[in-house]
Formats: sequence, C-alpha cells, structure tokens
Amino acid sequence: MNKGAYTAIIVEGANREMQVLENFVKINFKSAERYKIIYFPAEQNIYMLWKIMHRDNFETDIIEIVREYSEQARKIVSGLSRKDFSDVFLFFDYDGHQNNLEKDKNGDKILLQMLETFDNETENGKLYISYPMVEAVRDFIPNKCNVFTNCICYLKNIVYYKKRSANGNPNIDIKSYTFQEWREIINVFAMRVSCLFNKNRVVKFEEYREEISSLTIYEKQNEYIEKGQIFILSAFPEFLLDYYRKDFWNSNIKFSVFQIEQQQICCGKKRK
Repeated sequence: MNKGAYTAIIVEGANREMQVLENFVKINFKSAERYKIIYFPAEQNIYMLWKIMHRDNFETDIIEIVREYSEQARKIVSGLSRKDFSDVFLFFDYDGHQNNLEKDKNGDKILLQMLETFDNETENGKLYISYPMVEAVRDFIPNKCNVFTNCICYLKNIVYYKKRSANGNPNIDIKSYTFQEWREIINVFAMRVSCLFNKNRVVKFEEYREEISSLTIYEKQNEYIEKGQIFILSAFPEFLLDYYRKDFWNSNIKFSVFQIEQQQICCGKKRK
C-alpha cells in the first residue's frame, strides 16, 4: 500500500472536467490543504489508458502513463511519482469508452475488466464513471428523482447529450456551484441510484455501502446498455458518498421516498 502525502484525482479532459473538478474540490474539500489533493487531466479516455496498462502487463503505473500523454499533467505532477500519492481516483466518461466499442469485439465486457482493474485507490486506482459523460453532473432537478433531460439517453443519441443537457437548464454554470447546489446533486443521486437498483424507496446508508459500487452500478447500467440506452448518473456524488461516512449521508440525504415530477419518466417507467 502506498503511503504518500497526496491524493491524485485524474479526469479525462483538460477543459470541462477540470472546471468541474476545481469547483468540486473547492466546495467539498474546503480543507484542501489537509487533504493535499492534486488533480490533473489524462487527455485520454479510460479505454485507451487501460489498453496501455494491459499491453504492459500492468507493470506501468497510471501516474507515469498520464504524465507521458498529457503535457498539462506533466507540469502539475512535476517532481512527483506514484509513491507520493496514497490514493488515486479516476473520473471518466462512459461516452469515451463507447466511442471505442467498434474497435473491440468484446464491447462493454472490456469496461467490466476496466472496473475490475481500477478497483482500489491505493493500487491501480479507483475508477468512477459518469453515464453518459461529465455533463450528467448538471443534469438534475433540485429535490426530484428524475433529471432535467429525463432519466435515460439512447446510445445512438449520446453525441447530442451535451447540448441537450444544456438547453434551458438553469444548472449549466458548473464552475460556480455552491455548497447548496452540491447538496442537491448528492441528494438527487441517492434517489436516482436507488431507482436504478429498482428500490421502492431511497436506500439507507448501510444498504448503499453493502450493495452499491462502481461495479454494481455498471452491472445495472448494462441492463439498459443491452437495450441501447444509458441511465443518466453522475460519478461525482457517488465518490462523495463513498468517501465520507454516515454523518455526511445523514446531513445530505433529505428523502426516504422518491420525489418525482408529475408524469415524468423515471427508470424507463412513467410514474405519478
């Protein structure tokens, strides 16, 4: 186990993702000096990073791979190596992998292997996936289970999701999110992930920790993927609910039952 002084958070892109992360860290880790978080872009999607590691029989660490492919990362982690980081977390888009599916006959089975490879923050890193992409973090209606664009996106329409999630959405200024807006994002995530897991109520903390993980979320997502759909879900609140303890859950999760817009579609079903 690594015992370095820093925590690394690696995101896919150098623009939108870094903007999200800057606000995410500032609001949710106010004592950033205490946590010593360093975040930087890979400028590669997770599929490509995994292929490089697989090619090298997982003998090359993720920090060195990212340093090689991203000039921005190279500057940020100058003078640091993997041993300086106790934890490594990776935030990537499902969309980035989806764009490479045609290159591999195993399709989404490769994503399963990636989640199994990146399953421990003290080793190869812990992977969190936004479905379909980072913009899912802004796709929410405060206090409601269903999201601004409805709950699902068809895989064939992922290319339009970024624009679709912005049109008329009051939540688009991710760089300026406040403490309250992140509380809403976390609260909505708890309802949505409970819905994804076919619960008839919002899960409790213990239930969440026992049943819900990046891997089990993917397994549930795969039920939609097989139908040509994706259930819209952000990775950022998932990370916070994994990272913090029960008191954080209790102070942020408002509801024990779903709060759904009248006649809106949730989990592919119309509810009243």
